[in-house]
Amino acid sequence: MTTKLSIARPEDVLAAVPILLGFQPEKSIVMLTFGGEHQVHGRIDLPTPGEIEGCLDSLLLPAVRHQVRGVLLVLYDSGPRFGLKIARRLAERLAECDIDLVGCLRVHDGRWFDPLGFHGAPDDGVPFDIVAHPFRAQAVYDGHMVRRSRTELAASIAAVPEAVTETEAALERASAMKVYEVGRLVDDAVAGTVLSADQIASLLLALREPQRRDAAWGGMTREEAKAHVRLWTDVVRRSPDDHVAHPAAVLAFAAWLGGDGALAWCALDRCFASERHHGLGVLVAQMLEGAVPPTAWEDALSRSERPA
Repeated sequence: MTTKLSIARPEDVLAAVPILLGFQPEKSIVMLTFGGEHQVHGRIDLPTPGEIEGCLDSLLLPAVRHQVRGVLLVLYDSGPRFGLKIARRLAERLAECDIDLVGCLRVHDGRWFDPLGFHGAPDDGVPFDIVAHPFRAQAVYDGHMVRRSRTELAASIAAVPEAVTETEAALERASAMKVYEVGRLVDDAVAGTVLSADQIASLLLALREPQRRDAAWGGMTREEAKAHVRLWTDVVRRSPDDHVAHPAAVLAFAAWLGGDGALAWCALDRCFASERHHGLGVLVAQMLEGAVPPTAWEDALSRSERPA
């Protein structure tokens, strides 16, 4: 997500994080960055004690790559001792990378704490409630969906059993089915047409061919990304497990292009559960891990359209 929020207080940070991620994090480390060419907001699951260094690497490498100048950290549900350990190690790693740590919060049970003494908070923390925060109201006005958890976000693209059954029946009669062109199907669906079970089946079969699959995403623009997310969410939810990898990868690409990294990761979970080394899925995962901005795709399209 690319929304810019003016953050001045700890409560602003805590209201901004779910909006930037698209869901309310739990048992997580969240990193907000400042001062780089591109904003790099990241989240990782709270690691076990033996996994700290590897997890911090995955969190900090994009910040180093994009030469950010400052980082603000939020630790969710870590517990006081382990939270302090992680906060101190993060501060050390950031200093090694010549990146300023501008703030650090620990959140637990409706209170925020100040493990490194940045904010002058009491030891027993500060209660907070972000439900009525102006950021949340603005997010609703702008049409940004904030899920209650990552689990809820993942459920939004989970299979719908009845719809999957209809698609499976359509796939069984595929030999007698009209063959639809991918480009036409996608264009109609992006414009708002609801695809039938036969059209979904035809699309899934077409996506098995690399050239047709590339046609489904290769010319996608940022302006079309939200419409593509709606389309491919519908396809993914109606796809049998043995056919879901391709549409899930396209959904992940569309979500990344639209600035919704959290949804992109959820789509990749579905993709890789079906096909572990899916080519487009791996590409999207690499872009997410490297915090590649969606503007890079616009630049690539622009170069491809220039005359030789």
